[in-house]
Amino acid sequence: MTTPGQHAPDGAFVVGSRFGQNITEQSAKAIMKGGVVSSFANAQSVAHGTYNNVINDHSRSINELKAAFDQLILQGKAIVFPSNATYVPSPGIVSIDVILIGAGGGGSSGSKDIVLGYRSGGGGGGGGEVHTTVPASLLPKDDAGKFRPISIVIGAGGRGAVGDRDVGQGGGDTTLGPVGSVPWLVAGGGNGGSWGNPPPGDSGTGGAGMIPGGKGGTGAWSTGGGGHTPATPGENSVSAYALYGGGGGGGAGGAVGGGTPGGIGGISPGGQPGNPGYPGTSPSPVVATGGGGGGGGITDSAPGGPGAYPAGGGGGSSCGASGASSGGNGGNGIAYVIERTS
Repeated sequence: MTTPGQHAPDGAFVVGSRFGQNITEQSAKAIMKGGVVSSFANAQSVAHGTYNNVINDHSRSINELKAAFDQLILQGKAIVFPSNATYVPSPGIVSIDVILIGAGGGGSSGSKDIVLGYRSGGGGGGGGEVHTTVPASLLPKDDAGKFRPISIVIGAGGRGAVGDRDVGQGGGDTTLGPVGSVPWLVAGGGNGGSWGNPPPGDSGTGGAGMIPGGKGGTGAWSTGGGGHTPATPGENSVSAYALYGGGGGGGAGGAVGGGTPGGIGGISPGGQPGNPGYPGTSPSPVVATGGGGGGGGITDSAPGGPGAYPAGGGGGSSCGASGASSGGNGGNGIAYVIERTS
């Protein structure tokens, strides 16, 4: 209660005194609702600041030892690296052809709340692709003229969201360069998918590269009162000039239905929406490109599909009356080295 002639506390509604002469029932409701929404938005902003550290983290790599192996691909006989390794070029080579593909980001779950309605999960971004020729004269050598070791780091696929109000993890970068030095070449991992603040749901940006990874699809938004913004499909990572490509972006989940497909990686199609979303398609062993993005969830709380190996972005979860579930995992990265002797 206030005393006439004294200052009213902030937000006090003193109808009948001079402090309340401009207050109506409608304006009071608007002020109170604005305070609730403002507090909610502030809390969401703090949460998204934390989530960004997950979405944009491209430092994870595959430390589990997996032996490199020889594989005949369309460009020639390649040494394939599925995990972190140290590569020593063979004596007598004149150059190496390198194909690096970053890892795909994980798909988001989405979020259900009483203020902003149903928000489905955005798809994870596909891993980017880099291809080039490195002449032997540029490769590091010791004093005796022998080649020094080259460090190859393979990006790990981003984890998909694990429940309502979670985001996808960023895919790891795939790199090549002298041991103990700054990498010469980097194929970026895709960003993880998210859900929007404000809506609709954010999608993961594709990883950096000569051919960037496909962007993940943007999640849908449904207010439950007729308002609806549909989800968008995952984008492609393709070249119009040669058979190269990164990972396709993950499809987005639907809000009360309506998920979208993942994007194409190289020539490999993305997964279709479903319950759960279908996985992206991996390329043939002779094709050194990324795979398709995972499909988005299509019905109430349907999980997103996983991105294909390598580099596909994970699909986003749908969101309905039961909330949201899990996003699809992103595909791991990969590296190819072809030694040329003439």
